[in-house]
Amino acid sequence: MTKRLITLGTLIALSLVTALVAPASAAHASSANVYRGRATVTLESYDYCGSGGGRRLTGRTSYRAAAQFSTGPRKTYGGYVERNPFTWLFYVGNIGATGSFQVGSAAVAKPPGVLLNYWTSSYSSGRFTGRLVASHSDKATTYNTFFGQQDLIPCRSGLGTIPMTYALQAGTRISGTIGSGGAHLTMTGGTNEGFYAFRVVFSA
Repeated sequence: MTKRLITLGTLIALSLVTALVAPASAAHASSANVYRGRATVTLESYDYCGSGGGRRLTGRTSYRAAAQFSTGPRKTYGGYVERNPFTWLFYVGNIGATGSFQVGSAAVAKPPGVLLNYWTSSYSSGRFTGRLVASHSDKATTYNTFFGQQDLIPCRSGLGTIPMTYALQAGTRISGTIGSGGAHLTMTGGTNEGFYAFRVVFSA
């Protein structure tokens, strides 16, 4: 299991072509802005193969990957506006590859045609904080995800693994600063199923 986790450190860097522009205020941040940098991920993996089917730690690893944090106008649909100072996206690694993260504040799902708020966040005087309040996995519209690995057969790690997408758990948090000097953010949390816990430190 530990050997499998070490492979998470071999992520392919993201190829980003958008220019870096740092928002100085929430009003400025409502326009399209992108911070490009690097993220250090500290990851713990768990399974439920302990005594009596209990949850147990199976490994720890850390790795660095290309990452970006972007902002834009708040999403709107059907007269509703997302409950954030601006819409934002946070990508770590090559999305879809093992060890990558895809995070976003809100989305419009079509069909059925509804504005989905995933995060509540605030921004003031360069300070940014946010909390994941809903995964919307019940609507099959999960966006905030971690791309990991799962045992091909539960509790039989020696038989190989398969890629698996995990929804981030409500209560995951992000905080830090956004300003003319760059972006410095930390995201901590876990996945819905409890198979992973993480800390992501981003700097741009």
